[in-house]
Amino acid sequence: MQDRMQSDSKLLGLAYTAVFGTLFPLFKLAARKFKDRERGFEISDQVMTAFMELRPKYLEAVKGNTAQVLGLKLHDPKVEEMARRVVRNHAYSWVDFFRFAQRPAQEAIDLFQPGVELSNLERVIREGKGGILLTAHAGNYELGGVLLRSKKISVHAVYKPDRFKAVERLRGDLREAGGVVGVPVDGVGFSTLPLVKVLREGKLVGMQGDRDFSLNGLKIPFFGREAYFPRGPWELAAMTGAPILCSLFYMDTGHRFSAFFAEPIYIRAGRGERMKEIEAGMRRYVSMLEDFIRKHPDQWYCFYPFWDDPMRVVGAEMGQPQAISA
Repeated sequence: MQDRMQSDSKLLGLAYTAVFGTLFPLFKLAARKFKDRERGFEISDQVMTAFMELRPKYLEAVKGNTAQVLGLKLHDPKVEEMARRVVRNHAYSWVDFFRFAQRPAQEAIDLFQPGVELSNLERVIREGKGGILLTAHAGNYELGGVLLRSKKISVHAVYKPDRFKAVERLRGDLREAGGVVGVPVDGVGFSTLPLVKVLREGKLVGMQGDRDFSLNGLKIPFFGREAYFPRGPWELAAMTGAPILCSLFYMDTGHRFSAFFAEPIYIRAGRGERMKEIEAGMRRYVSMLEDFIRKHPDQWYCFYPFWDDPMRVVGAEMGQPQAISA
């Protein structure tokens, strides 16, 4: 979010650093201390509402994305209502991440709907070639690590470091507490080499598949318009032979959790046909993501204009070459 919507103002950047450096440790403490999870939701809702009043461009971006997802005009009241639910649920996901990373894992497990279907995941693990759990900025993917840890399954989560060091440091501590190994990747040079090693050791890697950070993705139809999706995870699958498993974790209306693991997708073609298989796999993933968002439009968290990515627009205007992902 920050890279695409950040201000050039150094003063505003210093203010953000001070605010996040203060608020996030307080949120961490409060999430651990509050016995009532709902009380944490109430406070986070108030904080996010205030932030959106101060920085309305983020809410406008969410509304634009929501209008595209719902197929409605931007100023339709339903768009405003759903956009604010997106903001609220995003705040709730942070509360739960803070809370359950610091408390006994069983507390989170007890909130998962019974009968989570893990057969596709277990199949990938049995094959022993590693696996890429391809999720999205949707639901509460951070809690997926808690669920997997309860099954004695470890995962290496790939992430793009946050520009606010206080936020990244806290997030890293919480991931570690939740049993997830963080792997920072910036999309430049050989930053993905550790992932090749992890996969070739038969381990699981968690990646995001809905944001094209490297600006080298493929255009795929998504809710009636073409959008760019990253091909890095798919190139990694082709390189290592590890299957890709679409994995989504989300919250229902009763604030309980559910999980979805799709059929694994394999990229097995030779070099000449590899790109066709990659594109076919990406289209399958995007179709599953679209279906998920259609069912849960208030749990896809994108705070920049997704179909008109500011980074891509600025790069095109300046005539800059697009970055190349590993």
